[in-house]
Amino acid sequence: MAGTLLKVSASQRQAMGIRTAEVKAAAHVPVDGLPATVRAPLQESAVVTAPYAGITVAVLAREGTQVERGQPLARIQSREAMQLGADLAAARGDYRVARAQAERDRQLLAEGIIPSSRVQAAVARRDAAAAHLQALQAARAMAPVAAGAPPGTYELRAPLAGRVLERSLRLGEPVAALDKAFMVAEAGRGMLEMQVPARYAARLRTGLPVRTVDGATGALSEIGAAVDRHSQTVLVRASMRGEMLLPGQQTSATLLLPAPAHAWTLPSGALAEFEGRKIVFVERNGGFEVVPVTPQAQTGEGLSVVTGALAAKLRVVVSGTGALKAMLVAGE
Repeated sequence: MAGTLLKVSASQRQAMGIRTAEVKAAAHVPVDGLPATVRAPLQESAVVTAPYAGITVAVLAREGTQVERGQPLARIQSREAMQLGADLAAARGDYRVARAQAERDRQLLAEGIIPSSRVQAAVARRDAAAAHLQALQAARAMAPVAAGAPPGTYELRAPLAGRVLERSLRLGEPVAALDKAFMVAEAGRGMLEMQVPARYAARLRTGLPVRTVDGATGALSEIGAAVDRHSQTVLVRASMRGEMLLPGQQTSATLLLPAPAHAWTLPSGALAEFEGRKIVFVERNGGFEVVPVTPQAQTGEGLSVVTGALAAKLRVVVSGTGALKAMLVAGE
């Protein structure tokens, strides 16, 4: 079968309705129709938590709205935040006193009035006061004071520019310390979770292109280290870009695997079956040569990726393959 040349005259070719198309080298093998779920992006999103327990007195951002970095999202009135303000004021005073005492003791040491041990003790007290003040200042940065609000009211602010994906706070309801209040993600970004058949596991690499039926594009970023024994699939994740990516959304994705050696792209209509194998008819020497091929994948664009003894720019029959196959059967 392989290498068989079917001689076809110009008139026969016209009568059979034979048309040909060019073979092209394949860069990728598409794995189509992978069920996928959109999740919040891993690195381009952030969870906003309430650092102190309190009552939600204002909700300033709704789900789905765009926010800028540092924009207030909510206000919470908290007894702990009020106490933090008092502690911070006391810590500033303690640090000023300790710093002034250390400076005076250095002068007295230089004049020979006091021993060096007293200076060392004063410096240690100053450093301890500074450390305590820095800790309280860091706590205040986590719960910045809401301008014009009653004492003890702090704001939750957006840690990055993006879209509010989730809002857990409700106006007038209590919130516990470290409760999740908001989730904010960079607009147009998402993470796609897919289950890829285990037979492709050896060919998976980070960076492989991924696209969805919704038009989102991205690249493989995580590859699972185990095969699910029930589904015989590997969990993979891809970092994606696309305006319609919404967490929880179910979609279908295509993963583009690297093409093996001697892989070619041609119209799916070029494939015929003979004696249990796939073949194509290659235009050559005034006729058409039978070349066996091994299908690798089909694309959603009417194309197939195959491996076989082909070459770029060869022309294969895409219309009239049935008539050529009949000639092949009759010639046996």
